[in-house]
Amino acid sequence: MIDKNRIVEPLPIKSPQVERRRHTRWSLERPCKMRRASSITFEPARTVNVAPGGVRINALGEKRYSVGDRVEIAIAWDGESVVGRESLLIGRVVRITRGEVGQSLAIQFEQPMSLDASVLDPAA
Repeated sequence: MIDKNRIVEPLPIKSPQVERRRHTRWSLERPCKMRRASSITFEPARTVNVAPGGVRINALGEKRYSVGDRVEIAIAWDGESVVGRESLLIGRVVRITRGEVGQSLAIQFEQPMSLDASVLDPAA
């Protein structure tokens, strides 16, 4: 529109935030451990939520991660204290925020995983 010899553009229409995630997320707190793929030592962590394509984790150790770091994660799906190497998930850190203790990391898996009722609710 033209107003007093100047062009005035209307403001864009506000719309609800569009969900960009490819996978549904579920709130799920489980103990886990993680490390950079190049490291030999794991650090304690705890899941916040999970999806077939990734996980949100609170890293509880001293290590500091960076966006782009390739990581290995072992999640105690049913609360077991020992998690074997065969259950390692490989992913990449895509977002970092400050957690209550340490860092809160959004991790995208290299390969989407299958989440069924037994993983989301071991009592099922």
